[in-house]
Amino acid sequence: MSASPFRSYLLAERQEAAEKLIQQREAGLKVLEVQWRTERKASRQRFLLTRMQATRNNIVSWQDYIAQGCPRVPNATTRV
Repeated sequence: MSASPFRSYLLAERQEAAEKLIQQREAGLKVLEVQWRTERKASRQRFLLTRMQATRNNIVSWQDYIAQGCPRVPNATTRV
């Protein structure tokens, strides 16, 4: 496997890596949601809310990547 699976010529390898990233982001989102619910400080809640939205957007972008057929990215740096 290359440094980044998104450089790979194998479609299955790129798709598997994207699905793994989605799973990691969803797990992180659950943690953020628990922290947000238990946080009392308004400033920290806003920060967590922003992080949650960014994580949701990231999940959507990876889902779009899969929907586009997992195109190869020759200069990819993302690692799983």
